[in-house]
Amino acid sequence: MATKPKASRNVSLRDIADRVNVSPFTASVVLNGSKSNTRVSDATRTRIVDAARELGYLPNSLARALRTKQTNIIGLYFGYGHLEPHDTFHAEVLTGLQRGCEEGFRDLMIHYSFHRYSVDEVFAELAGGKIDGLVLIAAPGDPLVEKLRGSAMRFVAITDRIPGVPSVIADDESGSVAIAEHLHERGHKTVLYRQCPGVSDSATRRKDAFVLRAAELGITTIDGVTTDWRGKVEEQEADLIARRKELGITAAVCWGDPSAHALCAYCKDIGVSVPQDLAVAGFNGIQPPFEPATKLTTVRAHWANVAQRAVQLLVNQIDGTGEVPDLTVLPVEFAPGETT
Repeated sequence: MATKPKASRNVSLRDIADRVNVSPFTASVVLNGSKSNTRVSDATRTRIVDAARELGYLPNSLARALRTKQTNIIGLYFGYGHLEPHDTFHAEVLTGLQRGCEEGFRDLMIHYSFHRYSVDEVFAELAGGKIDGLVLIAAPGDPLVEKLRGSAMRFVAITDRIPGVPSVIADDESGSVAIAEHLHERGHKTVLYRQCPGVSDSATRRKDAFVLRAAELGITTIDGVTTDWRGKVEEQEADLIARRKELGITAAVCWGDPSAHALCAYCKDIGVSVPQDLAVAGFNGIQPPFEPATKLTTVRAHWANVAQRAVQLLVNQIDGTGEVPDLTVLPVEFAPGETT
């Protein structure tokens, strides 16, 4: 039967050391991560950890932070508004961050800036010593980026590549090339491209790669315009879809899956059959919480893996271990569905 931890008084390092018959310093090396050249055998390390568990030892995190100048906390800054846990993309990123933090024995602090009104205030909160490093989801032109560049803060960008900053991205280009080649194989000659409504490095790379490969394959691309992140079909695109036969449009490529799902719903409402009248492809490939009525043709970007890798690189920066390249590109997977 397991021994229950004692709760009658605070357990000290000396208590642990006496139980295992080692010095308090050796116990500190094992339990508090004290930096030294002291080598501790695996057997002794196990005995110390077991004794700490049995006695109910809790390390003094404040003292450790003062000594090591680290909090063991990683921050997340989201520069595109507020994180919404029910959003599938946001949820997948958070899943990857949690995996990376668990793997690297770090905690995660999510920074919400809705109560701040200036870049200086946001930067002061991030650089105030609460965190050891930052995972950043923001456009390259975000004013906070320049503030971070001039500081000692360690940070890694994800989804959008930021020049001069370690960045972890999905292979947007190869995913878009795969979509173009897929549509070419099915004989499509003119395609509507539903663009991202805001500034996004990853969305720009997707579109540019698609347009280039489509042109090489003899496919004409017509730009669609929307101001809605959820993909609502607005007047200009509605007109293009209404005139699709006149314009020769037989397929639509969407910068993200929400945009593709919204287009499919719109087509159903106006009596346009997908894929018979209009083929539809998306991007991201995040599995929805429920089984969709129609399986979308998309590209799986595996954002959880991207976020997890970013944490790994950030921990390498903080600890001064391992290589931290300027750019890490993770593979994507083309996933044909029922909409093309």
